[in-house]
Amino acid sequence: MIDRIEETLRRMAQSDSSTAVREAAASALDRQRAKRSVGSYLQTLRTGSLEDRMRIVHSAEDIGGREGVSLLLAALSDPESEVRGAAARALSFSPTVPVLKALAERLSREEGVVLGNLLETLGKSRRKELAPVIGKYLGHADAFVCGKAVAAYALVAEKDEWEKILLQAESESDTVRAAVAGALGEWSAENS
Repeated sequence: MIDRIEETLRRMAQSDSSTAVREAAASALDRQRAKRSVGSYLQTLRTGSLEDRMRIVHSAEDIGGREGVSLLLAALSDPESEVRGAAARALSFSPTVPVLKALAERLSREEGVVLGNLLETLGKSRRKELAPVIGKYLGHADAFVCGKAVAAYALVAEKDEWEKILLQAESESDTVRAAVAGALGEWSAENS
């Protein structure tokens, strides 16, 4: 079946009268080829240069599906924070329970931008049960992390938990206060 799918996509990419169809078919063909290359991508994540590993993270986001998710979850264990941070952000397209669990388990092992990206992705899931997990990082010593926690918490907090966000408005950090201002924009009459 895959041979027939690829042949159909090749034919569409080469000869369809519509530019949009040709582009969509070429993109789909690229994704199909990439899915077959997951094994080699995993090897590159283990042994490739930083640039190659970053390229794999961005490709995994394009691949999508379980193949893309498996590559991104593998990238969360990369020794370089740049790769882990990019993988954490890219996983926001797949807020499944296993992905969210893997992200939450990494929180205590990360810091700085990677920790902030993990919190941001957890918040984007809008899953209320993550409020206690994200809430632990409100008031974090790193202003970047605290700001990301405030923004993420605003997406998952119940109405009685918004007081914790308001308390951050008194932060010495303008990064945190700016995050509070942005978070307050998430408030709606449904929360009151």
